[in-house]
Amino acid sequence: MMKKYQTHFKALGTKITLTVFNSFDQQVFASSKQLIDYYEKLFSIYLPDSEISRVNQAAGQKMIEVSTPTFDLVNLAKKISLKGWGFNAAIGPLVKEWNIGFQNAHRPGKTQINQLLQQIDPQKIEIKTPNLIGLQQNGMQIDLGGIAKGYIADRLKDLWAAFGIKTGIIDLGGNLLTIGPSPLHADQRWRIGVQDPWNPRGKALQVIRMPACSAVTSGIYERNFIENQHFYHHILDSQTGYPLKTPLMGVTVFADQSVWGEIESTRLFFNPETPADKLKKDHHFMAAVFVYQDHKIRILK
Repeated sequence: MMKKYQTHFKALGTKITLTVFNSFDQQVFASSKQLIDYYEKLFSIYLPDSEISRVNQAAGQKMIEVSTPTFDLVNLAKKISLKGWGFNAAIGPLVKEWNIGFQNAHRPGKTQINQLLQQIDPQKIEIKTPNLIGLQQNGMQIDLGGIAKGYIADRLKDLWAAFGIKTGIIDLGGNLLTIGPSPLHADQRWRIGVQDPWNPRGKALQVIRMPACSAVTSGIYERNFIENQHFYHHILDSQTGYPLKTPLMGVTVFADQSVWGEIESTRLFFNPETPADKLKKDHHFMAAVFVYQDHKIRILK
């Protein structure tokens, strides 16, 4: 009889669920929680003494020496930001002003948005080896929200490998990473549900069979608000300063690494017409499910 071991806790502003199958060293759960807490203290913009907060506080003044993980992740985030795929690691001031997903979410005035657009240029993130990061302009803020959970999930997978874990599920509040062949089905494929945007969390619109992979969703149906009968969601467009105009409700990407699942889900949310052959050239990409506001579904595999 196959045994399943599970732990739940709150971190990264969400509910974390870790699942391991068969016998294993129970210490892995405690070590996993410590690792998540460690990365949260590096990357979180909500902790005033995190490394990213310290970099943001020194914007326009000086460079800050950071740990290797922060240096590596900011380096990757800047590279991706300059590709024009929708992700922007310097979008912090805009995100903070809209504050979508929090109590005082509101639409900023046009003048304010124009001012904020001057502060979100990823070119002005300064990176110097060894391990120095700075922001060239006052008021700039790095926000790794669109990439950090993927990075952390991948590091947890490395930790689990060190513990000899062959099969399991890392769920960082919607960032899903499956490890090894599924012990739950004869075909050893995992069954991964794509959230139905029109129903409560946990209700799947589509179930996809996949080998070990990461599944990451970008969607507009959870963090949003209505003001003066206008609907505003949290995926902001760096070009306009406003939520992206899109026919999509969400896109779920399946990738070989969780950090690339994050990158590709944002890229495809901003560019849903990206040709399939172009995607298949990306060795991280495995599949995608597009869910449209008119209830259409498109699956790319």
